Amino acid sequence: MRKRKTLVGLIIAVSILGTILFLPLALAFGKSGWDTKVLGKDFSMLSKKEILERLDGDFPILGTIKLNEKMTDNSRLFSIELSSISAEIDKERMISTLLYRRINQGLFKYMGAFFQERDFELEIKLDDSKLDKEIDRIVSQIEKPFIPSELLVEKGEIKVKDGQLGKRVDINILKEDILKTITGYNLDNRVEIPVEIIGFLPGAEIKTEVIEKASRLINKKVILTWEEEKSVVEKAEIINWIGFGDGCNLNKISGFVEIFGNSIKREPREAVFKFENGKVVEFEASKEGFFIDENKLTETICQGLVGWIDGETKEVVLELPLIRVEPKIKTETVNDLGIKELLGKGVSSFRHSSLIRNFNVEKGASIVNRILVAPNETFSFLKALGEVTLDNGYKKAYVIKKGKTELDVGGGICQVSTTFFRALLDAGLDITSRTAHAYRVSYYEEDSRPGFDATVFIPSPDLKFINDTGHHLLIQSIYDGKNKRLTYEIYGTSDGRKVEISNYRQWDAQPAPPDVWIDDPTLEPGKVVKDESKVPGLKASFEWKVTKGEEVLHQKTFTSAYVPWAAVYRRGPAQ
Repeated sequence: MRKRKTLVGLIIAVSILGTILFLPLALAFGKSGWDTKVLGKDFSMLSKKEILERLDGDFPILGTIKLNEKMTDNSRLFSIELSSISAEIDKERMISTLLYRRINQGLFKYMGAFFQERDFELEIKLDDSKLDKEIDRIVSQIEKPFIPSELLVEKGEIKVKDGQLGKRVDINILKEDILKTITGYNLDNRVEIPVEIIGFLPGAEIKTEVIEKASRLINKKVILTWEEEKSVVEKAEIINWIGFGDGCNLNKISGFVEIFGNSIKREPREAVFKFENGKVVEFEASKEGFFIDENKLTETICQGLVGWIDGETKEVVLELPLIRVEPKIKTETVNDLGIKELLGKGVSSFRHSSLIRNFNVEKGASIVNRILVAPNETFSFLKALGEVTLDNGYKKAYVIKKGKTELDVGGGICQVSTTFFRALLDAGLDITSRTAHAYRVSYYEEDSRPGFDATVFIPSPDLKFINDTGHHLLIQSIYDGKNKRLTYEIYGTSDGRKVEISNYRQWDAQPAPPDVWIDDPTLEPGKVVKDESKVPGLKASFEWKVTKGEEVLHQKTFTSAYVPWAAVYRRGPAQ
């Protein structure tokens, strides 16, 4: 009986103690802690609604952040409107911080955190891209490039042209300080912009010393030699190799070496061949290339400069350190390439093509010409062609572009790709990429049925094939301007493959739309030029099969879908 009374008393005591401990927590459930502050302001025992009201009242995110340039004699002030970066209190995170973070950390930790004094900063959200833009605006007004001092010769006298110290802003630190200013609600304080001074400007003593060195160097000659060539370095260039201080001016020397190196470097020239009378004859011999070992030459000049200044030698001759580059295909290896016979041939006619278009056909065919393709190499027509621009010698002519006929650079290039496609078909090579034109083009049907064309346009579509013959291939074009005829020939070593084109079909013919007239101010008044004939829409396909004995190497169906094509006329201005 006595034990029972003791146990009951113990339970009552524990209950009273638990009530004392947990009653404040229970009464404050869903509220902030016992001694909670936000930047020193009391936010204790507040509900979510009360917290939001207090945040709006105590911390309005309004006005500007003021910034001043650091490390400058003439301090400049800048400002960023808080509204311009969409800055505001992140209220969801503030609620999470003041209320739920305590609740989610477990009962006993919650009890300790509830009674613990805490002082929080503001949680802020803003538009980072807008802040970066504002920072860039400010930085662009502060940063300056370092312009080194340099020597120059005026009327025979050596002088020092003073440079300018540069300034650079540490953008990461600046952004961090701006964010700290907002989260700490120190909007009345100025943010110091961290500016670093870049470079070094020589004093009067160093200037005098450098001018004296330059006066001893300027009357000496530096000659660079390579191959059978030589070049004398300008005196104004030489004296700027002297450093303002100890040693040489590495920036000036390396800059000179880079520019000079680019001016004399020679790319390796591959051996170029053409096929005549059943054998390959030399067309253009191979030649090794070279470029300057820039690091070695810079080091040589820098190390030799002191000796040149103090020495008695009036003429310094430097043999350039060259790095040789061997051509991939040398003249003496022609017979090892396996170019023995004609594998395939493609022909197209363009009797009614304009002079400008013919110019581009000849230009494109001259570039995609005399090209060697190694075994297993993927050949890209666009890569071989390069950029089709006015600067590269092309002219504007009418092309099919995005379903329209319009004037553009390089009109006529598709005559080249179409002819090349026909040669690939005939040679039985592995064609991996080919696209038909959107419309039937009359030039391609002068000597062929519809469906044997291939369009190209930078950057796509492209015309590609893989050389799967096991030997090198030689691609050669023949432009016949008199008869308006283009031919592509592909030479190599035959592996016995045979090509069969069969099951040619046409279907879904559609009538042509009304004629299209294009005003062409380049024509004489009243003159009319017909660029395209009226052609109905059509779908066409053919089977292409390449075999080697009993083995089928390639088998494809080439399908073309042409929308109806109107007759296209160009006319000069009205008379």
